[in-house]
Amino acid sequence: MSYLILSILISTLFGISFKVIAVNNIKSFQAIVINYLVAGSLGFITTSSDVTPFTIFSQKWVWVAIGLGIVFVSSLFVIAETTARSGISVAQVSNRMAVVIPISVAMMYYGDALTVFKVAGILLAIVSVYLVSHKEESGTQKQKLWWLFPLVIFICSGIIDSSINYAQRFLLSDNDFDAFLSTVFMTAFVFGFLVLLYQLAIQKHSFQAKAIPAGAILGVINFGTMYFIVKALNSEVLEPSALFPVNNLSILTLSTIISVLVFKEKLSGKNWLGIALSLLAIFILGLLPQLF
Repeated sequence: MSYLILSILISTLFGISFKVIAVNNIKSFQAIVINYLVAGSLGFITTSSDVTPFTIFSQKWVWVAIGLGIVFVSSLFVIAETTARSGISVAQVSNRMAVVIPISVAMMYYGDALTVFKVAGILLAIVSVYLVSHKEESGTQKQKLWWLFPLVIFICSGIIDSSINYAQRFLLSDNDFDAFLSTVFMTAFVFGFLVLLYQLAIQKHSFQAKAIPAGAILGVINFGTMYFIVKALNSEVLEPSALFPVNNLSILTLSTIISVLVFKEKLSGKNWLGIALSLLAIFILGLLPQLF
């Protein structure tokens, strides 16, 4: 149970870190690039796998990891921007509700059963993402299109979860998951670093020295989110079908409380309804079936 609690706390901390970065006027993309270097390095240092950075390209999962790395760095940037502009709750709901995408893929391609609970949960999740990202129609057209960012988070997070699910089912051995994830992190760093070089050399952006410690701290937290959820799964405190909903529900609830009490974020009635529906969707998808 301690690993599950740590997973909830560290994942919540990861989500609110982008708000802290925004409040301190730190360039989020620069911090994100450094974050992936730190997280990837920690992964390779602590892995129990025989895979090393020199043997990566001989692994059958390497191209999936490379593709995921590109999605990782892109989605994390959008999460950072969404958190800064629309709030922690909007980003977290969009991120956590993406669990419906791998569930849908599993039903269509892996033979998972189609149940009333799953259909209801998926529909509620989609509605919740729309409601929680809803803003009053005011301001410029650019501001009105900010609902696209939560949608991008939802899609990218769903692609990530579905791809990891596929890799675990068909490509990874028991000891290779952490090496696989570290490869994803390092790929995200490489592609992010190339974009950063372009920004610095061609677009003449300035580099912020304070992005280095911010990114390093973010990288340790990012690594911790994966480390503790894997440890929680291995502890068998709950079945995975119950553990993930409990984990996501707790993160959403705690993130919302912090966003309102600490960062004074203002949520509309539709936003609150979206958060309530997201919690209900997680309950229906993961916890309710355990009672029947």
